[in-house]
Amino acid sequence: MTQHRINTGENPPIKQYPRRLPLARKEEAEHLSKEMVDNGIIEKSSGPWASPIVLVKKKDGSTRFCVDYRKLNEITKNDSYPLPRIDDTLDALNGSQWFTTLDLKIGYWQVEVRPEDREKTAFTSGQGLWQFKVMPFGL
Repeated sequence: MTQHRINTGENPPIKQYPRRLPLARKEEAEHLSKEMVDNGIIEKSSGPWASPIVLVKKKDGSTRFCVDYRKLNEITKNDSYPLPRIDDTLDALNGSQWFTTLDLKIGYWQVEVRPEDREKTAFTSGQGLWQFKVMPFGL
């Protein structure tokens, strides 16, 4: 099975404080966190890493739970396997008759994070410090 590795080299842990959320948004964040716990997506964390959460409203009015991993991504070493160039991908679609859009929010959740790297995915919420067991959106 494929596991996601977060190679930060010798960099020290990044610990950011949570952003302030209005009460209604805090309750929404707690509800979404509980759903993820119940579904085996996240678990309690006690490590030194922490990134702030961001709640994003989607077009349909629902909320996407995101974590701002920009600082973690800055110190993460890139894989040597590159993604295909978008212009090459678009060229390959030339002449196609069907196109679609997909919201692959939970597509990331199909890839497990290596146990030794899970603490790097930690985020803070009103319910404490949590970490992802599977690859979160934003890494």
